[in-house]
Amino acid sequence: MLDVTTARRSRYMENRHLALALFAEQGYGQVSMRDLAAQLGIKAGSIYHHVESKEALLFEFIEELYEQLLENADLAARVHREPAARLAALIDAHLALHEPMGLHFRLAELEARCLSGERLEQARDLRAAYEAALLEPLQELADQPLDAAGRGAVAGIVSLLNQLPAWLDASGLPTEQGQELMQRMILGTVRGALRLP
Repeated sequence: MLDVTTARRSRYMENRHLALALFAEQGYGQVSMRDLAAQLGIKAGSIYHHVESKEALLFEFIEELYEQLLENADLAARVHREPAARLAALIDAHLALHEPMGLHFRLAELEARCLSGERLEQARDLRAAYEAALLEPLQELADQPLDAAGRGAVAGIVSLLNQLPAWLDASGLPTEQGQELMQRMILGTVRGALRLP
């Protein structure tokens, strides 16, 4: 039989996605610890037994996203040696991740600025590591290291990848047509920004 602490932790983990939805829908700054407790079905006085702080929880969600993106990038690098195929696999994996982690993407793009200190640095490091994973096949395709403008273009491409599916969902396009349009937009952005053929 589970002890009370384990049962509470288990219930918290089962309901954690509700906190993610609350942050994404209302905005991190509009959510209090009392709101989180109510959303999670936890008494306000015991929320700190489950959550270190509101900021720690926000960071956890952002960290989960970038760790999954980096895992996908590692897999693409192991499976695809040719840079164009690796880049296409990275883009496909990124866009496919929107289905299970769409709210994580929203937080990463809109709420990461609410982090501070070490957590902000860690979030920036995770994003930079993912941008580096995208940069590698692009540099191989360009057959040269990318300058500051090229690296800036990669940062913009990550933001576009993070936001494009939500924009397309609002457009009402059929899924297959939307995915094809996303691929064309991303690859067109890459080619244009990096002056690739």
